[in-house]
Amino acid sequence: MIIKKNIKVNLSLMKLITNFIIFFFLMQINCFSAFSKTLIKGEKIAGGILLCKTFKGAKVYLDGKEIPVSNNGSFVVGFHRDPKSTQIIEIRGDDLYEEKIVVNIRNRKYAIQRIDGIDPSKVNPPPEVLERIYREIALVKKARSISKSISESYYEEGFILPAEGPISGEYGSQRILNGEPKRPHYGIDIALPIGHPIMAAGSGKVLLVEENLYFSGGTLIIGHGQGLTTTYLHMSKILVNVGQIVKKGFIIGEAGDTGRATGPHLDWRAEWLNRRIDPIFLLKFN
Repeated sequence: MIIKKNIKVNLSLMKLITNFIIFFFLMQINCFSAFSKTLIKGEKIAGGILLCKTFKGAKVYLDGKEIPVSNNGSFVVGFHRDPKSTQIIEIRGDDLYEEKIVVNIRNRKYAIQRIDGIDPSKVNPPPEVLERIYREIALVKKARSISKSISESYYEEGFILPAEGPISGEYGSQRILNGEPKRPHYGIDIALPIGHPIMAAGSGKVLLVEENLYFSGGTLIIGHGQGLTTTYLHMSKILVNVGQIVKKGFIIGEAGDTGRATGPHLDWRAEWLNRRIDPIFLLKFN
């Protein structure tokens, strides 16, 4: 009887140990909530952006596609103006660790902005400039793509408004020009007089300097690492060069009305891996 009892105890103990090993292994493969190795900060909202920090050497995937991660485990995730309501971030390590984070994204309502009395040539470009426009679009895309290869995570230093002034145009707003609906506005317009100083909203590397693009006139792009960029449009003067490292708050140029602007202002934009995000959410990184 004693032998049978000891056998039952040993079997129960082995079963308990086996269950614990299985449980521990599963937690290494799928680690959630209290066991998470990833910190997330930011707005889970259309046009929003998340600042994330995980362990060094991790690989990160968004909906199955690998995204850039800094050497110290920092990365960002941005959302379109009209994103999928649910997206999944996966964190993977060499030790079979895997973490899945389900991100539920809130929608937003956007303003409708009507502007009449605009020079018709600024509403629809004439056919003879289309080749120039396509060439400039490719130039801008190429510059933004360079930010994916910037290993530094400059965005961790936070962001500021590039200039203080009235907000005359909001992200996501639908513009109707001379009665004709146009694509949504993907930046924040800050009304400023010509010559007003413009600061770098965040530290980073200057990726593009162009003084006379057809749509945006004086245009400057700064890369902040892991695919995140900020863009400054319609500038009358640019005071930095491609390849230059600038600090947050550094004077990079002056406001203007160059390109197809309806008046003097700064159009400030942000983008992450071809996703046009609302730059106002960058200010919450501080």
